Amino acid sequence: MTDNRVRVRTATADQNGTTESDCSNLLFQSSLVDVYARFVDDSGSYLLHRKAQFLVTDVVRSLLQVADETVARLRDDYVIDGVKPGQTSVQVV
Repeated sequence: MTDNRVRVRTATADQNGTTESDCSNLLFQSSLVDVYARFVDDSGSYLLHRKAQFLVTDVVRSLLQVADETVARLRDDYVIDGVKPGQTSVQVV
């Protein structure tokens, strides 16, 4: 498992000059969510082509849900933000 810590150098001023200290902050990923779908008719034939995928994010945006919100959260219905290390999934419910 990789460590998501980034080194941050902070400086504080005192009466004799400036002293520096280091600290580590955790950074987590943030990403836009896009949802694609394929459509088939009642006979099982694909609409247009079997490899064609349609961007349906705007249609299903309000139906998106994160399986484990202790690991990641949806912001503004289309941005996923990591909260802590772990694994989860985004589902259309």
